[in-house]
Amino acid sequence: MHARSRLAFNVALVAGLVAGSAQSAQAQQALASRTPKADVAAPTPRAAGPTMDAAAVGVRQPVSKEARTANTMMQRRKGYGQPIALMVVGGAALLTGLIIGDDAGTVIAVGGAVVGLYGLYQYLQ
Repeated sequence: MHARSRLAFNVALVAGLVAGSAQSAQAQQALASRTPKADVAAPTPRAAGPTMDAAAVGVRQPVSKEARTANTMMQRRKGYGQPIALMVVGGAALLTGLIIGDDAGTVIAVGGAVVGLYGLYQYLQ
């Protein structure tokens, strides 16, 4: 390539870039008058900390919002509940009291039996 053709190429390139940028600026100004004003409301608060959505890796199956709320309600109910926990703790205290023996063991065993029976009463209601 000769020096003149290189210079002509550079001048044509710069002229094309200037013309293209001028046209895009005019197009942006024309669109700016037709675009609606942005709503500058406060951002919605997001849950802090890790989420199940962020923990997923790879492809996820889309889930509707109704199904998500049903899943979270079922996950909350997953635990044993207070009556069953009272029965378990009462049974453990009863066995511990029987193993200990003497007066202190009797007190622990009777207390465990009371707690276990109260848990059974709540469970059967």
